[in-house]
Amino acid sequence: MSHDVVALLAQTPARRSLIDALAEAGPGLRVRSVAEGAVIELRDDSGRLVAAMQAAQRLALSAEAERLLGEGLGDDLPAQPYWVEARGAELTDTDTAAVVRRFARHLVDRHGGALWEPEPRLPRDDDRLTGATDHPAVSALTEKAFVVVQDRPLVPLSGWLVDAMAAYGRDGRPMQLVTPSASRLTHALRSLLGKPGARWVVRGGDGGHYDGFSGVPLVWDPEAAFTVDRDASAGDGPHADFRWSGADGEPGTQLLVDLQVVHPASRGLLLGGAAELLAEHLAGGAPALWGTAEPLTHAWDRGRMTELCRRRAPGATWLAFTGQPEGVREDGVPAFAGTQRVSTVPDGVREGVTFAVGRPHGEEADLSALTGLVRALTANEGLRGMTVRRLLGRADLTYAPQWSGVPTPVGLAVGVEGVSSMGRDRALSAPVRGVPIGPPMTPAFWYPIGDGTEPDGWDRFHDLMAHLRPGDASAT
Repeated sequence: MSHDVVALLAQTPARRSLIDALAEAGPGLRVRSVAEGAVIELRDDSGRLVAAMQAAQRLALSAEAERLLGEGLGDDLPAQPYWVEARGAELTDTDTAAVVRRFARHLVDRHGGALWEPEPRLPRDDDRLTGATDHPAVSALTEKAFVVVQDRPLVPLSGWLVDAMAAYGRDGRPMQLVTPSASRLTHALRSLLGKPGARWVVRGGDGGHYDGFSGVPLVWDPEAAFTVDRDASAGDGPHADFRWSGADGEPGTQLLVDLQVVHPASRGLLLGGAAELLAEHLAGGAPALWGTAEPLTHAWDRGRMTELCRRRAPGATWLAFTGQPEGVREDGVPAFAGTQRVSTVPDGVREGVTFAVGRPHGEEADLSALTGLVRALTANEGLRGMTVRRLLGRADLTYAPQWSGVPTPVGLAVGVEGVSSMGRDRALSAPVRGVPIGPPMTPAFWYPIGDGTEPDGWDRFHDLMAHLRPGDASAT
């Protein structure tokens, strides 16, 4: 478990003020620079990690701070403040919260701005989660997982988490994230925690733990960390805190898109066009921010994003993007967010894009825009495949550990290459009537399954998949 503090600064923190802030934080602690100076660690005489501070990041929009930390925080900040995050380890004999608070307060007093510190909600009564490791984000390590504890209202995909996943993912240990039941996740973090092996662990009001996506009760295993409680009664159903209550209000809806496009490799290739088309057709806006961790510090720039992916090739690059945050978003443009994974493949460069757009209760996305979207992707972006689903959920695209149903199918697109592989006649004879898009002899197909509310939607989807991919009807 850790103690988080964020200093939002009105001015660039000078080297001298950073040194003074470190001295103020812990006069008797040793300073260690890691990650080529991107992180500064404070350690005691025994070598234990006491606290860590990230280098200042300049935000492209102050509204990004409000998205992650709370409304009103950026009222007295400049348009592009500096974000400095500090994290104190969980040590029983040291007040590490006071250490990072002194560091952040010194910077705010020197450079102006605001200090953010979440109100603790998790009891510090679990010995398995109150220790510290040699990584600032990780509270516990087991043979098969690493455990991160986050005690904040909205948990983002921070640089700490990205670094921990890189450090421990190499040896096959997935992340388990522990939060209180009142916490929510950002779309970027939710998308990574949905990967196989990862787990969102939520502590309920009764002190028990459950899976934040399914409500299944969990127990601690010394090797695997939190696992499904096989002794729990199946008849009891999900944990009580996971069940949706009328007091929580009516959920909105989210339209979820999983998209695959492949481009021929060329020196002039510019990535990000698929994300722009998704935003334009489904949200009526354009991406505003992107980055490899949250906060998203870069203004949307396809050239800069492409250059990052090119530098990392042949390795893959993962990034997240959002539209304009609330408060600066134009009227009528809903919240949207997405992730993008860029990788090299034998026939070019693949972009795997997830996209979500949220609507409040009583509003629905315009599904008629999907046909035009498929047409634009086919013509310009090398469409390989796309699935579209509808989910009940928060319109702001944050995710609470409460049941809101499962995503239901809306439609499926198959690109020109897929249609050519299966044959045009087979594509035309599918149990769901397809819409051919593009040249008559080499079309792509869009298969509209429904609006995501029909009870037989999944049956129609599985029948369609069984027809398009014989022997692989379970594919989604």
